[in-house]
Amino acid sequence: MIVKLNVSGGDKTLNQVYKEMIHNHKFKENYDRIYNSFIKDILGYKCIKDLTSNDIDYFYIYLTNKTYNGHLYSKSYIRKIMNLLKNIFDYGIKNKYINTNLVKIKLYFTKTY
Repeated sequence: MIVKLNVSGGDKTLNQVYKEMIHNHKFKENYDRIYNSFIKDILGYKCIKDLTSNDIDYFYIYLTNKTYNGHLYSKSYIRKIMNLLKNIFDYGIKNKYINTNLVKIKLYFTKTY
């Protein structure tokens, strides 16, 4: 029996997918600051196809409890971070690395949270 391994982009880490997505992007500097400050060290080294809904939930909870100079980050700033993560997943879908945007299917983007 021959087993084919999927060695396409689905084996890429979130960091690798982000670097592909952001290359030559007009807002690269702003996105890099957000990505490197919040996403990279927590989710970046995981394969994008291996990330789970729980990973996204835990990341969101982490953001809602993270402080800066003793203050919680605003909901609008957390929304920006989650939106960048959503865009990375959208890029992953577009390039057939993954099939589902785990960030988009959650309710992180509702105005009432």
